[in-house]
Amino acid sequence: MLKVLFADDEPLMLEGLRFLVDWEKLNFEVCGEALDGEDALELIHSTRPDLVITDVRMPVIDGLELIRRASESDYRPKFIIFSGYADFEYAKRALKYGVSNYLTKPLDEQELTEALQMVTGQIHMERKVSSRREALSALMQADLVSRLLMRENTDEEREEGLKSLGISPVSRISCILVHGAAPDSLHLREQVTAMHGKEPLRSLKVYPFTAGSGKHGYLLVSPQAGPALDPDMLASWMDEIRPLYSTPVCFTVSCQHQGPEALNTAYQEALAAELCRPEASGGETADISGRQDKTQMALLPAELRRSLLQSVTEGKLEHLSEQLGGVFRIFSAEAASSSWIDAFLANIKAELLREITARGGDYDEWVKKWFPSRYTASCLPLLERQTEEELCEAAQWFAAAADGRQEDQMVSAAIEYVRGHYQEKLKLQDIAKHLHVNSAYLGQRFKKHYGSSFNDYLHEFRIEEAKKLLRRTDMGITDISCRVGYSDADVFAAKFKALNGVTPSVYKKS
Repeated sequence: MLKVLFADDEPLMLEGLRFLVDWEKLNFEVCGEALDGEDALELIHSTRPDLVITDVRMPVIDGLELIRRASESDYRPKFIIFSGYADFEYAKRALKYGVSNYLTKPLDEQELTEALQMVTGQIHMERKVSSRREALSALMQADLVSRLLMRENTDEEREEGLKSLGISPVSRISCILVHGAAPDSLHLREQVTAMHGKEPLRSLKVYPFTAGSGKHGYLLVSPQAGPALDPDMLASWMDEIRPLYSTPVCFTVSCQHQGPEALNTAYQEALAAELCRPEASGGETADISGRQDKTQMALLPAELRRSLLQSVTEGKLEHLSEQLGGVFRIFSAEAASSSWIDAFLANIKAELLREITARGGDYDEWVKKWFPSRYTASCLPLLERQTEEELCEAAQWFAAAADGRQEDQMVSAAIEYVRGHYQEKLKLQDIAKHLHVNSAYLGQRFKKHYGSSFNDYLHEFRIEEAKKLLRRTDMGITDISCRVGYSDADVFAAKFKALNGVTPSVYKKS
């Protein structure tokens, strides 16, 4: 039912409005009455009516001023105005503020009924459009969060996404996965928003996301001055949200991390926690979120996973064997299921594959070496020996790449791309995107391999091509500059002289 508010300085007029039409039949309930515009404005903020019916002539604040002030606030109801003065100027001013209808006194039942029916139609149509817009916005945001967590963004998309979500290097983050049917997204979003109206949850930002069939989740973000996402806080948050689900669900959660670089780590931890949780029985939910710190196994993803990856990517074989032995000693303590162990090691390899690919390695070659695994967690001694062999080989590859002994296929591919596209507007980010690598890393590898920056190489290559055209053709300087990728002939001439000591025109005559 819609809410309507009356505003008129004549008490008899207010009483007449109450009985002029059957408000309930027209799907309205009267939520308040005001004798002047100032009281009406306060009631608008407190009762949030869908419709305000107001006289134009009122003390303190008149009807038009009331409408103007309401239109500048965060809540904007519909307005129907009436007046004893059939003044067209009032009508024109009212329409400027988006008034739905202008009626003259004395009010006519049929005329008011028609005006109410028209306003009702407008409100329902706007709500329908708004609902669709919110649903689309929610889907887009959920997709953005999923892609950030799973590292499926380009560098540009990632920066824009982090900015839109307000995630900074000092933000605290935690990832929560929910295993079970998700409620209606818009309904859930409204309830989560309402839930965060009370302390200590007020400063938390919560972003829902999808994570495959029968699974969804929430990314919790706390600002630097906000609450720590410790086990007690996370358990409290889940206690608040659990009643919003109509069917039993299970939560698994990561530890607290800081900054956007840890998004994927938080997601992987929540995913791994699913595999080591106790089996739920009888429809009960298994919640390990607030209890992760009580078992050594729960800390494994956050601690040893990071150190293992660091040792491999930095080529530190002397630390690798010891760290891996520590991991398998925890595995042997029967704190985790075989499926969790297999998933943990597969995640380690997947992370290394991304880094190997970014550094110009052959993705398919390493996949063939590592998947499927020869041994599983059902035979831990053999699995440990196999894993050590695989990670040592990867560490040696990273060490060789760092020393420049590894053939730099990535730089070769970048040079090949320049030769095929130098005539176009070309940036290092374009090539990095084409090669699916990080642009900063590509720039570093390019400089180490070639001895100068990417931009220096690009200018040198373009000028060499220009010199060929100057020697072999009668093309003008401007045409040649465009042909080799310079939109500005002056820039072309300056670069040419800097590299050759003479201008293009002098070079052509020589």
